[in-house]
Amino acid sequence: MRPAARPLPTLLALLALLLPLLASATPAQAADEFTWGVQPAGGRDHFVLSAAPGRTLVDVVGVSNFGDKPLTLRVYATDAVLAADGGMTLLTAAERPKDVGAWIGFDAESYTVEPGKRADIPFRLTVPADASPGDHTGAIVASIKAEATGPGQQRFDVDRRVGARIYLRVDGPAVPRLAIEDLRLSYDNPIAMFGGAEAVVRYRVRNTGNVRTTAGVETTVSGLGGWRLGGPARAALPELLPGATHEVVQRFDGVFPAGRLTADVKVTGNPATVTTKSTSVWAPPWLLLGAITLLLGALIAYGVTVLRRRRRVATEKEAALAKDAASPTEVTADPTG
Repeated sequence: MRPAARPLPTLLALLALLLPLLASATPAQAADEFTWGVQPAGGRDHFVLSAAPGRTLVDVVGVSNFGDKPLTLRVYATDAVLAADGGMTLLTAAERPKDVGAWIGFDAESYTVEPGKRADIPFRLTVPADASPGDHTGAIVASIKAEATGPGQQRFDVDRRVGARIYLRVDGPAVPRLAIEDLRLSYDNPIAMFGGAEAVVRYRVRNTGNVRTTAGVETTVSGLGGWRLGGPARAALPELLPGATHEVVQRFDGVFPAGRLTADVKVTGNPATVTTKSTSVWAPPWLLLGAITLLLGALIAYGVTVLRRRRRVATEKEAALAKDAASPTEVTADPTG
């Protein structure tokens, strides 16, 4: 089964699969030495295939020589893997693929392409009977080993690669699922409450399902009782392959220190999936609390003063009554008696 044709990719899109090691070469070298491209037959951007476990597909990859000399290139398939930054990269040439890259076979290991020509190279993709359902991602690569010059004019061999991605979906239950990980809310609590301060929400979105997914995120910051203090801040994430992650940082200015701040995150994926998560930090309004403390202190001091005064007056009255009770009573004789 052949996938439907898609618009012709640009050379820059094809070069997106170059190894990070390429960065060691100078820009002039990279522009001069990459004189070949790889694209699916039929003008597609990528290979987008689907098959049941145990089935074999046959397709064609085109390798073009844009230079003025014949090129002999190694053509092979490899796997896409999770990179250190959470994105996707390819296995190095020395690493053996274990997923879709291992399921693809060619009739030869290398092919020679004449100047200005394109070689259409057939390949077979056999899905194992026990392949897991969902998306499997890799690439077909055309590579040449060459010498490059790095910093300090140091010379070394590099494997220069250009490739076309393969998105294979194996029949079975498709499970779109996204997770929010390592959600943190930080707040630089100001002494003065007027004008507020910056609240920063950081988290990681991971594709824990088995299909590639696009997603949008929405973040809000609220105070006690759901009082909205910041947001909603929205952003679109790049496509996440199964297992891939993307780091998100969203900043909110002028957030009032409302005692308790809560960040609420909602991630909406396509295919349809929704996940939410919240976290909170204390943000006391110090100036307001200080004013309240002073007022309470003044009220308490006034109450103590009034109480002491009343006790003193009561004590004085009791002393006066006691003195009156202890004084002798004078008796006057009746002169007529």
